[in-house]
Amino acid sequence: MNTKKVGRSATSAKKKEKTYPRPEWVKDSAEEELCPDCFKVVGSRSRYQLVCLLGKAKEGMTVTMLTAELELQQPTITHHLNVLRSVDAVTSVDSGRERIYTLNRDAHCFDECKIPY
Repeated sequence: MNTKKVGRSATSAKKKEKTYPRPEWVKDSAEEELCPDCFKVVGSRSRYQLVCLLGKAKEGMTVTMLTAELELQQPTITHHLNVLRSVDAVTSVDSGRERIYTLNRDAHCFDECKIPY
């Protein structure tokens, strides 16, 4: 009886991660292709505007402040913040009845992929 072991090749074992083209509204990025997490950060123009606002606000901003600045509804802002939190792009601190959101400048998207804010 001749049994032959079938091994995985290095290329089939290692899945190539899908990338996405950089959106046109992200002008100053050196990256032309983005990983899925980075695309979540900038894939929506509103979400990228939110990132840019938080990037300029060193002390952070509340949902109320972001809503007034971006002229978006509160549920929309909250949704975008939840997406950003899911990829560790923003952090939050409770302050009384409000939550202060700040940009996590050490996140993969800003540190390694160099997404501008």
